[in-house]
Amino acid sequence: MSIWIMFLLLLLFLAIGVPIAFGLGLASLFYLMANGMPISMVPQKMTISLENFIFIALPLFILAGEIMNTGGLTQKLVNVARAIVGRFRGGLAYVNVLVSMLFGGVQGLATADTVAIGSVLIPAMEKAGYRKDFSAGVTVASSTISSIIPPGMLFIIFGSVTGVSIGSLFLGGMVPGILLGLAQMALVFFYAHNKKLSVNIPAGERLSLHECLRFIVQGLPTLLLPVIIIGGIVTGIATATESAVLAVVYALFLSLVTHEIRWSDLPGIFFKSAKMVGSVMVILCTSSIFGYILTQERVPQMVVELLFGITNNKFVLLLIINLFLLFVGTFMDSTPSCIILAPILLPILVEMNMDPVHIGVFMCFNLAQGLITPPVGSCLYLASGISQLPVEKIAKAMMPFFLINVVVLLLITYFPPFVLFVPSLAG
Repeated sequence: MSIWIMFLLLLLFLAIGVPIAFGLGLASLFYLMANGMPISMVPQKMTISLENFIFIALPLFILAGEIMNTGGLTQKLVNVARAIVGRFRGGLAYVNVLVSMLFGGVQGLATADTVAIGSVLIPAMEKAGYRKDFSAGVTVASSTISSIIPPGMLFIIFGSVTGVSIGSLFLGGMVPGILLGLAQMALVFFYAHNKKLSVNIPAGERLSLHECLRFIVQGLPTLLLPVIIIGGIVTGIATATESAVLAVVYALFLSLVTHEIRWSDLPGIFFKSAKMVGSVMVILCTSSIFGYILTQERVPQMVVELLFGITNNKFVLLLIINLFLLFVGTFMDSTPSCIILAPILLPILVEMNMDPVHIGVFMCFNLAQGLITPPVGSCLYLASGISQLPVEKIAKAMMPFFLINVVVLLLITYFPPFVLFVPSLAG
């Protein structure tokens, strides 16, 4: 059975609606059976793929985010953002982007960001006079910031499959994440001050000085959560996994002290977290089998020969790779894409004298866009469920923000200092 038939099978499974985890697993299984390879290797490879110690950080960061949502800490972040930028025209749209930057500093999952922030802000923005499709579009687009601001989950996955320092990837994502947030806010500003556009952006809410101070004081303990995570990694006091443990303990402490959650709420929190972790882990397992087959069939070497056969120009090669990754994102989730493609593309780009951290950050940034692009963008469907709008309508409203994301992607691709500046400070 040809390797290309395996790819066609995967595309067929995705086209008929088979979940990506099972599509990868079935395509790999058919390939192994057709080529007489032992099926017993499947559970072995799946188990080995999860034996990396760093994967302990994944469920812990997810748990920290779930505690935040249940314990009302996400709402406190929203209130802090309202106090800072809510008074401007388009204030709640600014709040949406800013909260994604803050929320991303705790959990690092775009899908969780869409659910947590969308559930709060999409109804609030509609009530304030924003068009519902615009509200959902901003929510979807800003959710990608969570994948880039440390501790982005894609960085953990990229580091685990390539051996690149996850701490350095976290630090490398700081400036691009902030840059992306500022770029999206700039687009909101353009919408808010251009009356010729059909998007009606209402005036900001009027909060008294007393309310602003109250929101900030109430939110300060929550704001310390991303500081603890990022600060621990930057200073070398804690690894990514240890920072995840600190995040869980601190989030739980805050939620219990403020009586937002009770001990009896914990089983439900653990159950919700386990469901999310389970879906991620199944994708990790089946992707590892698919990736193993690609390696055995020398696909990485074939890709190298193909790319360098087209051109040796670094600028053009980076453009081709970015376009390819954006295309992959239209039909495959970011997690399996990262697991399968990172080991293939990293050696090619290292051969071009690029820094592995720079490669990891721009690749993860690119793959995160697959979460918001139709037809399979997970965040689009989550926002559709929250707003009760068709995916097509949200995608149309989100598209200008997606184009802004692509501009930032090209900036960090062709100007490495945007990525490498902070890691260089940390040594």
